[in-house]
Amino acid sequence: MLARELCLSASLPIDKLSNTLSSEEGMGVQEAILAFRKTIQEKDFHPVILYEGEKAFDFSALPVQQYKGNPAFSEEYIASPSALLLQYYGNKERDDRVRQKSTDLKKQCHTLLERCNKKLALQEKQLKDTEKKDKFRIYGELLTTYGYSLTGGEKELICENYYTGKEEKIPLDPTLSPMDNAKKYFEKYDKAKRTEQNLLEQVAESKKTLYHLQSIMNSIQLAESAGDLDAIRAEMGDFGYIKKVSGKKKKQRKEDQSKPRLFRSSDGYLLYVGKNNQQNEILSFQIAEGKDFWFHGKNIPGSHVIAKTEGKDLEELPDRLFEEAAELAAYFSSEGSSQKVEVDYTQKKNLKKVPGAAPGFVIYHQNYSILVSPKLKLEEIKDFPW
Repeated sequence: MLARELCLSASLPIDKLSNTLSSEEGMGVQEAILAFRKTIQEKDFHPVILYEGEKAFDFSALPVQQYKGNPAFSEEYIASPSALLLQYYGNKERDDRVRQKSTDLKKQCHTLLERCNKKLALQEKQLKDTEKKDKFRIYGELLTTYGYSLTGGEKELICENYYTGKEEKIPLDPTLSPMDNAKKYFEKYDKAKRTEQNLLEQVAESKKTLYHLQSIMNSIQLAESAGDLDAIRAEMGDFGYIKKVSGKKKKQRKEDQSKPRLFRSSDGYLLYVGKNNQQNEILSFQIAEGKDFWFHGKNIPGSHVIAKTEGKDLEELPDRLFEEAAELAAYFSSEGSSQKVEVDYTQKKNLKKVPGAAPGFVIYHQNYSILVSPKLKLEEIKDFPW
């Protein structure tokens, strides 16, 4: 990096070979090196950490010019080289720890999702098999009506189906009487009906579990700190997806504590974004008030976004607030990489908790919808009380 800085100072391309330098270019390099040496001799250090977006990628004891003009580039000046190294490698260690935790949780969640999908597919196949239950009932009814025409020992009854007006062939057990055959079909109908009811309940439960796991996977992918992942792990343990961590709870460092994201809209309104289901629950039912607006990707896992409206009515709020809040809800959803995402929004007073459901799951019957492109164009407020 420092070699590139010398080239930049000497106005030379970094890929130019030293044996191709002209005398003038050689003097330029020499002057750059002398200036560099003078800076060191005078101890004119300015320790700086270099960022691309939010990720620190390098550091320097001297100011760096080569990345200027890159909109993704930023820098943070530190008081001393020692403080710089502590912060840079401390953050790197934390990021590595978060990445490892994230990878482990993703694997566990992915396995659970695969199992749930297979289970749901089997249940839905079994449910489809119960669709023929009405045929058993009709066979029983037709046998009750036309059974008198049988003399015994027949393997089938051919008769008119008075529901459709068409000819029907009903398989028979030749060892049973017409009424016993009818009884057998009614029993098969009753069994299929009971099976259908049980499967409907199982399918509904599996779909609820699948959506919950999808929301957890979305939270894992959006997690930024060890605290975020610890909160997700705790939720997975609470619902029996993984083994609960036992023993004394370790006190979290302040920087590792999980907090929701906070943004300020272009018109000055606060926008809260939940990082996981527990935070979604708190934002929607504790932070949000009656006239505040709630945003969420339509029928997809994602963060709850709360727009604090300062008690104002809908007509008093700028349209841009709804667009920016919806863009955040789309960005922090499972469809965040899509071109367009439909987002539902409604006032907090219209939200209701789902009885017995996981935290953050809500129902509402009055809402608006908006189609937006997932965007993160607002600057996040990092330091705020929670």
